[in-house]
Amino acid sequence: VKRPVALLCTSNGVGLGHLTRQMAVARFLQETHDVVVFTLSPAASLAVDAGFHTEYLRSHEYGTVGNREWNGFYATRLEHLLDQYRPEFMSFDGGHPYAGLCAVLRHRRGLRSVWSRRGLWQPDRGHDAFSRSTLFTHVVEPGEYAAEFDRGLTANGANASLVVSPVSGVRPEDLRPADEIRADLGLDPERPAVLMQLGAGQVNDLDSLSARVVAALRRHPEVQIVVTESVLTRTPAVLPDDVHRLRHFPIGEYRNAFDASVMAAGYNSFHEAMSLGLPTLFIPNLGTAKDDQDARARWAEAAGTGLRWDEATGDTDDLNAAVDRLVDPAGQEALRARMAALPPADGAREIAEALVGWGREAV
Repeated sequence: VKRPVALLCTSNGVGLGHLTRQMAVARFLQETHDVVVFTLSPAASLAVDAGFHTEYLRSHEYGTVGNREWNGFYATRLEHLLDQYRPEFMSFDGGHPYAGLCAVLRHRRGLRSVWSRRGLWQPDRGHDAFSRSTLFTHVVEPGEYAAEFDRGLTANGANASLVVSPVSGVRPEDLRPADEIRADLGLDPERPAVLMQLGAGQVNDLDSLSARVVAALRRHPEVQIVVTESVLTRTPAVLPDDVHRLRHFPIGEYRNAFDASVMAAGYNSFHEAMSLGLPTLFIPNLGTAKDDQDARARWAEAAGTGLRWDEATGDTDDLNAAVDRLVDPAGQEALRARMAALPPADGAREIAEALVGWGREAV
């Protein structure tokens, strides 16, 4: 029996967030549908490795053509995919629906289209993108633990058809045993280990955020420091002898090997840390286009589920104090207890169920 097709589209994005969320949804959809992933991410091979049929188009950010011409490429490619696969529905996960996508949505009849539109936008940002919500049949919002701190256009779910639980690309059953991971990474099983997800490339730049955090952690000689390196990095960074490297996707599968972490407060890493109970010091990236990372970090601080340091202050004493709290076993236990009380990050399953239901509706 021929199965229906689900077409899951993603933007490029800065990291792997959009592709990771769509892959999380695809894990549930593949029980009933043949999943096709159409992505602009240079990490498209991750979807291939996960067993999904994957279509790739190079993002305009990497090409030599102008915006208008690239959007023409996108519209033509999307039309071809819709003609070829005849999907029951298509879903787009990205911060800004492209003009090429919008052109297809405006004239394509009988297409069930869904925008997976992340919430927690910064105040007064994204009006043009937000106005494109009406072109889609439905809008679904991956939930936020910090939803009450949303001060942007997306506050209170805005006009979303459905707001689901938070989405995590890693589920508890995906976690690898701690002793196995520590052996792979060359870590002492008896000493605490902290995972730093701020980029490996800047560890040797003494003025960088990564180097400052490493210096703060080195004040605790018992702590083993591990930095993540993106799977997209072509040339491995040169690291100090006392800093270990972790290059893996998804990083959350290695959670059990670590007592704590230091990271920015992007959607995916934040919700993985919260849902998997990893005590974390959040240093929000304040330079994002729309994502209000500081709101997430402030919520975690207020809820007692995480720590926050404001890089904008540049105060080394405050950073050292935050790291001292992070590596304190009693403090870690208090954070874990608060995180354990959070609802599960079951949003990927909820989105998949909604897509299947909407796919059966008349357009």
